[in-house]
Amino acid sequence: MDLNEAREAIDAVDGEMARLFVRRMEAVREIAAYKLAHGLPTEDRERERLMEERLCALIDDAGLRPYYLRFLENTVELSKSYQRGLMPAAGESGGETAVEK
Repeated sequence: MDLNEAREAIDAVDGEMARLFVRRMEAVREIAAYKLAHGLPTEDRERERLMEERLCALIDDAGLRPYYLRFLENTVELSKSYQRGLMPAAGESGGETAVEK
């Protein structure tokens, strides 16, 4: 594979990742609505730990696992940030929501 072919492969993967990102955030929106309706906190550390464990096990290349873990951690942080934006606390400042306090 030459440089242009490799770049085309990355472009194709990036396009798929963009579509998957939108799908993930749509699901995050649904989760935020559920959490808001049921007074649940944005964070669920045990769920995050189990997800990271399960998904990192799918990466056969041990050298890639730390990078994938970082990717997951960033994705989860973005998701929680999006949830917090969807679940604003009435009359509060500082960006935290009432369910986080």
